[in-house]
Amino acid sequence: MENSDITEYLRRLADECLREKRYDDAVLLYRKLVAMHPGEESLLLALAWAYHDGGMRKEAVGSFEQLLALELERKVFTGFAFDELVRIFKEEGQYERLVEICERVVAEQPDDIGFLGDLGDAYLKAGNAGRAVEVFEKMTKMEPDASMVFCSLGNALVAMGDFDGAGKAYERAVEIDPSEAGIFYGRLAGVYCEAGHDALAEKVFRKCIEYRQDEPAYHVSLGDVLVRQGRLNDAELAYERAIELNRRDAGAYYNRLGNALAKENHHLQAIEIFKKAIAVDPRNPFYYVHLADSYSVCGLTDLAGKTRREAESLK
Repeated sequence: MENSDITEYLRRLADECLREKRYDDAVLLYRKLVAMHPGEESLLLALAWAYHDGGMRKEAVGSFEQLLALELERKVFTGFAFDELVRIFKEEGQYERLVEICERVVAEQPDDIGFLGDLGDAYLKAGNAGRAVEVFEKMTKMEPDASMVFCSLGNALVAMGDFDGAGKAYERAVEIDPSEAGIFYGRLAGVYCEAGHDALAEKVFRKCIEYRQDEPAYHVSLGDVLVRQGRLNDAELAYERAIELNRRDAGAYYNRLGNALAKENHHLQAIEIFKKAIAVDPRNPFYYVHLADSYSVCGLTDLAGKTRREAESLK
């Protein structure tokens, strides 16, 4: 049997093992094939996937890293192994390793704005906002009319605590693409919320509403921020405005407001809002469950029990 015939036979056998989810057998065969043909990328890729699908993540990463090294040696960089490593490291929260491979690829492809974006995001996830800002600022010089790059820069500046700079970066994004103003401001407000800066988020959500007064999502998001600030009457007004714009989802909006109130321990107010949700949609058992939870926190045991029984009857 010639060497090429042996290779073909082993490859078919390995592929069959993989299809049948016999991952240990597939790994053994692919490893043999890789040893027979070092540098053959398709075999190394097949081995990486056999490791991956078989739950051998550490070994899969090792194979993808070998494949990445081969890809980097070529003039045309496909980036397939890089994409898989980025996905794995993000899933596993291995942000230092994510930074390492992004730096490695950018060193070889310094003018590729996509890889620079990956590096900036990696720095942010690893908690290095300063380096992320440097990367995104470089990208704004390379692509001065790319609105999304300015949004990324704004996110990094928020992480650094430079809120004024973040606002200016997003304003630049709006100047470049004014039709997306509401979306951009919504993203900035979301970043402020994640950072725990509700007063700043409120201002930006109000800007969103200036651009799109007819968008219910902006009103309910504003309402959530107002709840967290303890401004409950204003929050309810914001939600009522959303309901005026979209009465079909009134029950869902009241339920969301009730949950926001309950999360901040405003259970008496939440009770009244959950009752409104039930009035709109009396067949939804989840509204009764949430109402019962708030009754329980308030010590209204009999009402909680009665409401839970009503919920059960609807399931």
